[in-house]
Amino acid sequence: MVNWAIAKRPVALVGLNLIAAACYLLVGWRTGFLWHVDSSVFSTPDSHTYRQVADWIYGARSSAPASIWRPFLFPTLLGFADRAGGSLGVWVMNLVLWFVALNTTGAAVYRLTRNHWATGFVFLALAANISLILLTFQALTEITTLALIGVWLVGLSFLQTRPTARQVLLALLPVALLVVVKPEFEVLLVVTVLFLLFAVWRSAARGPAYVALAASLLPVAAQLALMVSVNHVWGISQIGDSTIRGYYVSRLFVYLGMSPDVYSAQPQAVAMSNTALLQFLAGHPLAAMRVFTHILRDNLESSSNFLTAANPIFLTIDTVTNQVYAWILVAMIPVVAIALMLRKDARLALICVALLNVLLAGGLSFWQGDRLTIIAIPLGGAALGLALTQVAERLRDTRPGESEPPAVVQPVGAADG
Repeated sequence: MVNWAIAKRPVALVGLNLIAAACYLLVGWRTGFLWHVDSSVFSTPDSHTYRQVADWIYGARSSAPASIWRPFLFPTLLGFADRAGGSLGVWVMNLVLWFVALNTTGAAVYRLTRNHWATGFVFLALAANISLILLTFQALTEITTLALIGVWLVGLSFLQTRPTARQVLLALLPVALLVVVKPEFEVLLVVTVLFLLFAVWRSAARGPAYVALAASLLPVAAQLALMVSVNHVWGISQIGDSTIRGYYVSRLFVYLGMSPDVYSAQPQAVAMSNTALLQFLAGHPLAAMRVFTHILRDNLESSSNFLTAANPIFLTIDTVTNQVYAWILVAMIPVVAIALMLRKDARLALICVALLNVLLAGGLSFWQGDRLTIIAIPLGGAALGLALTQVAERLRDTRPGESEPPAVVQPVGAADG
């Protein structure tokens, strides 16, 4: 039987969700978004491109050039919600996914740590985050991404050293779905596939596990087929190349004094061949690192772009909260490193890869507020909670006057349920 937190503390779980609902209503009311859903959902340029792809998928238009940047899954969900209820339907979809993200992340943290305090802290850190609440009023991918991260964390909590077919499916399918929502998670996908290939090779039931692994990659295969057949491009999406050239490299040109502003630099960056681009970055390693860290720090410490000076209190809270989270990310590095050395837990390692994946993407693009990095909260919370639990367990096991017990490689998923 799975020892879920909801089975042991249903009142606490209901209470947490009621607090989340109160936070949501407060932020939605004070910012005015709750009363203007129709005018806010499709208010950004990015939301229009997602809608164009959705209209193309559902046959409302003959083509969608944006499909070269926008993978199919989010526009498919968006188009369904839009047709079911217009802007209100899209908002309801995001609201449901927001609650899914809170509860799946909470369940995952509980399974990983068996600690109610850690579960409650991570749940409330998500529920009270102003930026995430405001993103539910936008037709953007972040809330869908957040929900899939929560589902993946739950799946990952079941993973063992020699995984079964079910465990492979739970650990890999959410990552594949993440990739066809936000292609930046290609790094996590590659690392997860390589780990599972090795882990399955060591397991007894290799056949079914390999079948599950292949089946989990079908969404990615479908996106590849779509790109080749429609856009004649081999790859999941061109958004990564566009971001690197149009934002990061252009910013580097400005930093090096090669261009007066990003807009002037973009044509030059876009025109560079891949070889010339790599040679340029290799020729300016320190400058490239400085620009990356500067962009990443700005994104981590920025408030939401959907907050204005009309909400000074929320603006201050959001900014301070993000700055605190940025410092927590730095402070948790030694704790996580110690935990990885002590337990060699692949679940913790994969969560750290996912977190680094988000931060890598967060150092390439700008003018986005905290959109690109705010999805790191459940990953950072899960990683820190699991690392602290494992370090505390080792400290309890090693008592004064006793020799330290020999290091034991723990199962990847000690709590199989």
